[in-house]
Amino acid sequence: MADPTIGKWIAPIIYLGAAVLLANGLLHLDPERKKSNERVVGVITLTVGLMWWPFLIAMMVVQGLGSLTNFVTGLAGMYAFAFTALGVCEIWDIKPRRQLGAVFILIGWLTLAYGVYWLVYPTPKWIYHFSIAFVWFVAMNIAGFFMNGKVSEKLLGYVVTFAALYTFAIPAILWSMPPGHQGPF
Repeated sequence: MADPTIGKWIAPIIYLGAAVLLANGLLHLDPERKKSNERVVGVITLTVGLMWWPFLIAMMVVQGLGSLTNFVTGLAGMYAFAFTALGVCEIWDIKPRRQLGAVFILIGWLTLAYGVYWLVYPTPKWIYHFSIAFVWFVAMNIAGFFMNGKVSEKLLGYVVTFAALYTFAIPAILWSMPPGHQGPF
């Protein structure tokens, strides 16, 4: 089992990430925008992206994740950037988003590299981390392809909503549990 205090550093930003993904997933499940508003989702996305930065900086200063601090904050920093940039685009309706799509695809591939590390890490608990990285690899590539007009908006909505639950909400709940009850962490 990992150090049980690590959850205090991870859970808060993961809960925020779940909110961003759920808001964006539901937005894309409503392509006609009858029940959703891209600017409102943009405010949520930008706010969370900006909220992550001071948290990540504080985590790095105190090395809150021990030897994995820089490794994990590097990954989380890429997503903080992605949320911030996407939020700006959604609020001000900046299109086309081809360049941002290319950045999302790059982040997806970099996340897969993190996943490979977790896959070869010597303890089996990291297999769940690999599966999270793989879901993100798929989600970020689909988001990038969507921004380049290559996949349907509803497909993106389903994938992002699933990612909100599987990669953020469930891990946040597990990290919030008391020591010995944190599941694969």
